Amino acid sequence: MNKNKIKRDLCNYILKNFMPNYNIKNLPLNLSLIDLEIIDSFGIVEIVTFVEDKWLIKIDNEEINRRNFGSINKMVNLIFNKIQKK
Repeated sequence: MNKNKIKRDLCNYILKNFMPNYNIKNLPLNLSLIDLEIIDSFGIVEIVTFVEDKWLIKIDNEEINRRNFGSINKMVNLIFNKIQKK
């Protein structure tokens, strides 16, 4: 599994569920979706559930923070690192 595939799958999920007026070309990859008011805490829970189910990894409660979920790129890095450790 490479980062590009993870990013594509995660972006498609976010676009479909939270950002129907965006497309892959104008998706803010390095900005906080919370700060942009695109998602809220419930949205984070939905994304965590999707990530855990899609990639069969466990996201611990203490990992749900700005360092890991502060942008799409940060989420991709977390997912990639967790997959590598499996």
